[in-house]
Amino acid sequence: MERIETIIEELKRQNDRLAIINQIAKSINVETSYEEIIDLVAEPLRSVVPYDLLSFCLIENDQLIIRSGIPKDEPILGKGWILDNYNSAPWKAIREKRCFLRQDIWNDPHKYQEDDYLQALGIRSAIMSPLLIRNEVIGALNFGSKNAYAYSENDFVFVQQLADQLAVCIHNSRLFREVSTIKAEWELTFQAVPDRMFMVDAEHRVLRHNKPGVQVPGAAPVTCSELFGCCGAHPENCPSTRAFETGLPSSREVMDPCSHHMYDVHAYPVPDESGRVKYVLLYVQDITARLSMERQLFQSAKLAAIGEMAAGVAHELNSPLTAIIGNSELLLLKTMKPEVRDKLLEDIKTCGQRSKRIIQNLLTFSRQDSYAFEPLQIHEVVRTSLSLVAYQISKNNIQIVENPGKGIPPLMGNKQQLEQVIINLILNARDALEGVPDARITLSTAVVEDDRSGQPAVAVRVADNGCGIPPAIIDNIFNPFFTTKEKSRGTGLGLSVSLGIAQTHGGRILVESSDEKGSQFTLIVPLGLQGPVQFH
Repeated sequence: MERIETIIEELKRQNDRLAIINQIAKSINVETSYEEIIDLVAEPLRSVVPYDLLSFCLIENDQLIIRSGIPKDEPILGKGWILDNYNSAPWKAIREKRCFLRQDIWNDPHKYQEDDYLQALGIRSAIMSPLLIRNEVIGALNFGSKNAYAYSENDFVFVQQLADQLAVCIHNSRLFREVSTIKAEWELTFQAVPDRMFMVDAEHRVLRHNKPGVQVPGAAPVTCSELFGCCGAHPENCPSTRAFETGLPSSREVMDPCSHHMYDVHAYPVPDESGRVKYVLLYVQDITARLSMERQLFQSAKLAAIGEMAAGVAHELNSPLTAIIGNSELLLLKTMKPEVRDKLLEDIKTCGQRSKRIIQNLLTFSRQDSYAFEPLQIHEVVRTSLSLVAYQISKNNIQIVENPGKGIPPLMGNKQQLEQVIINLILNARDALEGVPDARITLSTAVVEDDRSGQPAVAVRVADNGCGIPPAIIDNIFNPFFTTKEKSRGTGLGLSVSLGIAQTHGGRILVESSDEKGSQFTLIVPLGLQGPVQFH
């Protein structure tokens, strides 16, 4: 009868233990702190496992640190206590990945580092169980009793089962904290970006954005155009549409019709596991101020070039004006035959028209223009550019050699900006020819295949037989304000602005140079471009 009662008592205890493990699994969630975990298990455990000291330790940076325990605020082997990885009973359980039972600590012939502290607390027996996750140990669960031989084999098995359950809970809690920390850091990072970022779906509905101060109207999802308005009623103009269609990043400069601000919009596809584009991340940067500064920079470089051309323009105007004045005086002073008079009047008209063209070219070149593109014949651009710098070239006894290509189709571009590039290249070539005998500038135009895109492009080549560019500085010549000229002769903006104009036209400027052959600059402008582009 007594044996049956003992078996029933043991079964009841086993059921209580299973109930406790089940309760722990339900009660502990990913947001539960280490102290709360101990508080949840401390009282229920007293009914199934005898203990006077309870603690669990976690491995952090190769140290075993007691994170919580009972009694609370214990100064010895309490919270924050570090157990060295040398001759330690909890470390032994961790290394062997199995429970370690000590039935009579005070009389144990092998002494561990914490035994003196345990004796000071009156602890005579203990169970140390490793906290295992997929065969990886993250810490240890420790029970101590003031009675020797306080723990049975069943206690040993239960503590291991309890440790396994706690290990899962603690591991999940750790992962949740790590994910929460990373999530918070990324959110702060995105919010710190001064430009706007949107995550949108295929219907352009905003799922997330990085400006928490922006009010989203209504409860229903809104589109990015409702929050931002750059593409208005034409979402097909938005790079996100192309990103969804192609699965590739896309970008475009667009204008907000309400604020008239210019925006640089980049769309980056976010694929799912199958590779299908699920979302698109939109990065929107207001470039209105930057474009204004670029225009001012272009204008500054133009004014510098106009200063260079002033003497030449005066010389170009002086000849026709002298003819006009002289012929007018002849007409006023003499009575002459009709055919002679008509000839003088025709000369006056011709010289006046020539003066008008020179002034028109100068005014057109000097005005602060927009990014408007139009069909252009590259030969006309080169011819106008030469007319504006002809005097500077002739007074330096420099020969101009023209090699115009045949059959060059019109290109889309901005005439004044392309003239500015060619004038800058010609004036730089002139400076490189100072003191060079048989000085020569060769201007060539041709249709070439752009080796970067594989598409046809127009090439304007300005070559000189001057001093060349030293290899040590050739990588710096396109940097703003970099110049080797005297302060009175150069600002260091010409090549930098010229490169910006070439990139606005979807092209670039190539340079080759040697001490023996001089320098050669080639402006590459692709054919088929419909409007200005922004390169970074």
